[in-house]
Amino acid sequence: MEKAKKVELLNNLIAQCYNSEKGYKNAAEQVEDKALRKLFKGNAQQRYDFGHEIKDLIRNMNGEIERGDTIPGKLHRTWMDLRSVLADNDEKVILEEVKRGEKNALGEYQTAIEKFPEDSDAYKTLTEQRDRIKHSIEQIDRLISTYTEA
Repeated sequence: MEKAKKVELLNNLIAQCYNSEKGYKNAAEQVEDKALRKLFKGNAQQRYDFGHEIKDLIRNMNGEIERGDTIPGKLHRTWMDLRSVLADNDEKVILEEVKRGEKNALGEYQTAIEKFPEDSDAYKTLTEQRDRIKHSIEQIDRLISTYTEA
């Protein structure tokens, strides 16, 4: 795959990370539970950090980092849909929406990872980030089940 396509994939992941960051921040503002708020704020910071790690990958490839809304379609805006459920302040519903956003991110990561050689820095970084997203999904699943049992 040519460098320009790889840079485009990475720029799309940056947009995904920042959409996730915004979604987590919105979720943190809406929940009453302090532990959930702390989790969401921590995940927002993690996604911010992911975006900067990906920017470093693009710089190392001598690629150009896209800014703002220049990426066509800007993914599915999964996290932006979160706003519609946040008004209810239903923590289980918020967790389910967060999980949906994370699963979308996971798909974007998997698509990107497959385009890089296994010995590349991009492959290693994206795989690590993907695995941390998987861990977040598992954690969210456990939380959803506690709200289901309650």
